[in-house]
Amino acid sequence: MRVGLCFPSHSHDDWERKVHSALTELLPGLTLLDCSSAGCLDEMAPEVLVGHEHEVLMAGLSAPPESLRWVQIMSAGVDRLLDAIGPGPVAFRITNVRGIHAQAMVEYLLAVLLHFEKRLGLLVDSQKERRWERPVLGQLAGKRLLVCGAGGIGLPVGTALAGLGVTVEAIARDTSPRGPFRRVHSLSALPQVIGMFDYVVCALPLTDETRGVFDRDAIGAMRDGAIFVNVARGELVDEDALRASLCAGKLAGAALDAFREEPLPNDSLLWATPNLLITPHVAGRFAAGHQLGLAVLRDNMAAYLAGAPLRTEVFPQRGY
Repeated sequence: MRVGLCFPSHSHDDWERKVHSALTELLPGLTLLDCSSAGCLDEMAPEVLVGHEHEVLMAGLSAPPESLRWVQIMSAGVDRLLDAIGPGPVAFRITNVRGIHAQAMVEYLLAVLLHFEKRLGLLVDSQKERRWERPVLGQLAGKRLLVCGAGGIGLPVGTALAGLGVTVEAIARDTSPRGPFRRVHSLSALPQVIGMFDYVVCALPLTDETRGVFDRDAIGAMRDGAIFVNVARGELVDEDALRASLCAGKLAGAALDAFREEPLPNDSLLWATPNLLITPHVAGRFAAGHQLGLAVLRDNMAAYLAGAPLRTEVFPQRGY
């Protein structure tokens, strides 16, 4: 089997060692093909391609070689890849590593909500100034959370927060009852229900349907004193509208882990926005992440060789 790798040059050697170690038991004598340069996909003609969403891979898949049967992306998001492929039938299968970041995302969200409820920024400032001040603190219990996206991230987030006494509802494509959610709403209901919640968390996939869903109207409809968190894609949120709401004091706080432009430019007004916590797309990062991703690759390869369903298959017609 011809297995190609397509990673940025600075990380290629590291990924070559990791992928070889993960697959060598399934594919004895495996030699990986370097497909990280422009034009290499046609030259190497791999059957399977493993890589990251980056320019060379996306350019190659806009006109893929006839040999290609399966692409394994070593991240959860695939919206940029699907944009590069374009509409219409796709001649190869696509998988990602969705699900491996769930626990890290839950812990990130807990940290963010506690940062605001326990006023940790104020307490850190008081310590720096050697000021003994005892503010009134908030708590999670008794609050209401809307999780937008009830899948691999939203479901464990809802479960964790429900266990702490938070009433949890969700926005999802499938509105059937599930898990910890008291109620599951359709995306079209977002403007009508968003104002009922103290916390709103965006964990939606980026699709044509969801792009820009947190626009000026949706943000304006949020409850006064609410907290907004985005752990998905920056293109889902109107950053100017969110900044205006924070500057006006309508929202108590927000945390953004994803932005329309990354890295966030030095001159962005978001840096100086009051009560905005900025994190550099790290909500899902943790030390064992690569090992879990390689385990997904190994499971998918075993299924591929057996002709069985792939564990994390992406369906382009859905957008995720």
